[in-house]
Amino acid sequence: MERRFQRIPLEFPATLLTDGGGGPVRVEDISLKGVLLEGADLPGMADGDEVSVDIPLSEEARITFEGRVRWREGLWLGVEIEAMPLESASHLRRLVELNLGDEALLEREFAALIQAD
Repeated sequence: MERRFQRIPLEFPATLLTDGGGGPVRVEDISLKGVLLEGADLPGMADGDEVSVDIPLSEEARITFEGRVRWREGLWLGVEIEAMPLESASHLRRLVELNLGDEALLEREFAALIQAD
């Protein structure tokens, strides 16, 4: 399966929250549609579970979103973004824009994101 969204290496600490609690994780990479987390040692977590993710970028900026577990392998967890506050979406867009360095590619990714819904 071909990826439609560029993954941006991030390597930021984050917090993963579930109905059963939560804990610290590390973001390995992020795209407009999902995030790869490392360190998700949460017992009982399965594909399809709803989670919240909080990624502090700085003291003033953070990316938060509601998502769904799409896969899990050991301490690795793939989470699809389902809902995100506008301010977080702006931070994610800027992060992707800075890392892609190509505004045309960014616009194509946003168009694909809108069509995917």
